[in-house]
Amino acid sequence: MKKIYKRIFKRNDSNEMYLYGFNEHKEKPSKELEIVPASKPHLRWNPARQEWVTYSAGRKNRIAFPPKEYCPLCPSGNLNFPTEIPFKDFEVAVFPNRWSSFNSHNESFSFDGINIQNSNGRCEVIVYSAGHNDTIAEMNIDKIKLLIYAWNDRYINLLETKDVKYVMPFENRGKECGVTLHHPHGQIYAYPFIPPVIEKELESFEKKNFILDMMDILEKKYYVYQDENVIAAIPPFARYAYEVWIMTKRKKAGPWELNEDEIESFATCLQKVVKGYDSFLGKKCPYIMGLHAAPKIKFDKFHFHIEFYPPLRHGDKPKILAGSESMAGVFIMDVLPEDSAKTLREHMQ
Repeated sequence: MKKIYKRIFKRNDSNEMYLYGFNEHKEKPSKELEIVPASKPHLRWNPARQEWVTYSAGRKNRIAFPPKEYCPLCPSGNLNFPTEIPFKDFEVAVFPNRWSSFNSHNESFSFDGINIQNSNGRCEVIVYSAGHNDTIAEMNIDKIKLLIYAWNDRYINLLETKDVKYVMPFENRGKECGVTLHHPHGQIYAYPFIPPVIEKELESFEKKNFILDMMDILEKKYYVYQDENVIAAIPPFARYAYEVWIMTKRKKAGPWELNEDEIESFATCLQKVVKGYDSFLGKKCPYIMGLHAAPKIKFDKFHFHIEFYPPLRHGDKPKILAGSESMAGVFIMDVLPEDSAKTLREHMQ
């Protein structure tokens, strides 16, 4: 793999920005954005669902749908309109989210009868490219490999941070999934607890590796793309019509355990899946993508995978989480996973 450089830039708010690239980044910064007060989110315990809910009122001040020339994730090219990234060029950039859902602070909260805690942790933005219209589908394989390297570096750093119990990089794509900025980017959440979905996965992997157990049937019937290292498949128990999981064919705790050949395979598979979604829909397909990795760097009983949830019922018809899904947690499916796999396979080869 090509040599990768990492630059640590101290911003005017004393937070650090990380710039990753195949070329050493030496550019002097231009004008930075004004400092905004850090959010002070907190957690409230939901006794009915036995789970934490995060409250971060400052998030309502986020910038939404600015014109391209005022995109806050583009490189700063006009000193009259500085952006989050005060440089004229970059490859991959990571920095703290100004409207964070998790943020370590000392302010205390108290409400009668409610279990409440500070929402310690960290939320970061990861910008995939300087190009405003680049997506994983359009990026070349080397750029996707650089993105994977950046994910791995943040995993290793954040999992060693005090109060952090779990790290999840994810991407929301499209207005249908709540995106307010179209520049290609994702988030990296460092949670102060193990999220409920991951808790259930940990319990399952403690009993057996269900991914390896179903690998044979995935390779024969449910795959949409595969090579010798990775497989992209619609799980037989999918809750969305075109839900796709990308899985390593050998158990890995997280992407940090991938060797160079596996990183190449994973980058190629990521591109195939996103490009295939776009081909299937005939336009940029909305989706939620999340990396599911172990809660620790050294962890035996977990199988790293990525999950994609396009909010579609079948074809281009939207999937709305209605009564059964929202109120009872029971998903109702219109399409069989094996049929969806056949459909997507034609677009993802």
